[in-house]
Amino acid sequence: MRHMPSKPQPMTAHEHVPDFHAPDSILDLLNLVLYEIIGLSGSLVTRICESDYGITREEWQLMALLTALGPMSPSDMAARTAIDRSQVSKTLAGLGAKRLVVRQRVPGDARRVHLKISSKGLELYQTLMPRVVQVHHSLLDGFSQSERQRLAQDLFRIKHNALQTEQAFGPATPVPRSQGGSRRRWPA
Repeated sequence: MRHMPSKPQPMTAHEHVPDFHAPDSILDLLNLVLYEIIGLSGSLVTRICESDYGITREEWQLMALLTALGPMSPSDMAARTAIDRSQVSKTLAGLGAKRLVVRQRVPGDARRVHLKISSKGLELYQTLMPRVVQVHHSLLDGFSQSERQRLAQDLFRIKHNALQTEQAFGPATPVPRSQGGSRRRWPA
């Protein structure tokens, strides 16, 4: 019996080195590459948070943000993260119920509150942060100190460009996701 050569298998997105200079498919787009990286590493952090500490990745993100930046309003937290305002409110409610954050009234404005990490939240942060840093270092394995610094500078530039791009190319009349988003705009 003659051996037939196997049919070449298509390359998966994980095996494709993107061409950022001249993209010709979705596999060459920065957004997809970043999304895949966040999906892979983020799901690991999510499993660590949920399995070992009983919190969600969003709860971890907000706790870490409060630890790094100090007390802030829910609106400021939403603006500082990729989490929308309504999800920030739900996440903060969960953190409050777990006594990981505390609410403080803003002096002179009874309607406004700032949230800060509680002592229990700080203790959890100090336990969890070293594990998240291990994931961080694993992602950057093989990168020299100067390569890590260059990557940080490049990502900072990309983030700046993303903010400018959002302002320049955002839709003239965005369709609120809470009102059906694209499903509402799609012709029946």
